[in-house]
Amino acid sequence: MNSLSSILVTKPDPSICLLTLNRPEKRNALNGPMIQEWMQALQKIADDASIHVVILNGNGEHFCAGADMAWMQKMAQASHEENVNDTLQLARLLERIYTFPKPIIGLVHGAVMGGGLGVIACCDMVIAASNSVFCFPETKIGLTPSVISPYILSVMGERSARYYFLTAESFDSHIATKLKLVQQIAPLEKLFDTGLMLAKNILKNSPHALFEAKRITRRAISEETIKMTAEHLASMRTSRDAQEGLNAFLEKRSPVWE
Repeated sequence: MNSLSSILVTKPDPSICLLTLNRPEKRNALNGPMIQEWMQALQKIADDASIHVVILNGNGEHFCAGADMAWMQKMAQASHEENVNDTLQLARLLERIYTFPKPIIGLVHGAVMGGGLGVIACCDMVIAASNSVFCFPETKIGLTPSVISPYILSVMGERSARYYFLTAESFDSHIATKLKLVQQIAPLEKLFDTGLMLAKNILKNSPHALFEAKRITRRAISEETIKMTAEHLASMRTSRDAQEGLNAFLEKRSPVWE
C-alpha cells in the first residue's frame, strides 16, 4: 500500500505483518473510509498463509485519538439508517480484530482515546510506550462508548469501566496495566523492538495451537450485541447533546448542556 493509504501493511519479518494506522495529521482518528481500508487489509492478512503474527501500531505522535470528530459531526446530520450503517462498520471492525485467526500485538503511544481503546481491548496483547495517555472522552461530547463497551467490560470489568466512562478522566500506562488494558510498558524509542521481540517469541509456537488458544480464550460477542451497540451509538450521535458537544469541540469552546 502507498503512503497515501490510511492503513499501511509491511513485513518486518517473513512471518510477521506490521499494520500501521496512517492518518498522523488527524492523530490516526477513525472514519468510515479508514475503517473500510482496515477491514480489507485484515482480510488480505488473514488469507496470507505466510503471516503468523500481526503487529498493530500508529504513525506519527499518537496511536489513535478515537473517532474523527469532523466525520462524526457530518454523520450527525445524516439519517438514522446511515448512522447505523456507519457505526456498524466500527462494530464489525472490532469484532474482526477480536476474532482474528492470528495473534495481534498492539503497540501504543501518545493518545489512545475512545475507539482506540476499543481496538486495543480487542488485541491479544498490548505494549504501551511510557508516554501513552488513555481516555474515554465520549461523555464530554454528549456521547457514550457504546460499540467498544462489550470488549472494554470484558477486559476492565464493570466497576472500573463505570468510573472511567463516567469521569472521562485520563490515565497513564501504569494505570492501564492495572486495568489489564496493557501487559507491558516500554520506553517510546524501544516500543517497536519490544513488540518485534514478542512477535518472534510467539513465532516459535504452533500456528494451529495459537489459533485454538485464541478460540478457547475469547468470549462470545453475539450478533444481537453488535447490532444493539451500533444502534445505540447511532442514536446518541443524533441527540441534541451530541450535536452540541461535537460543535463545541470543533469550535474549541465549552459545551452548553440542556
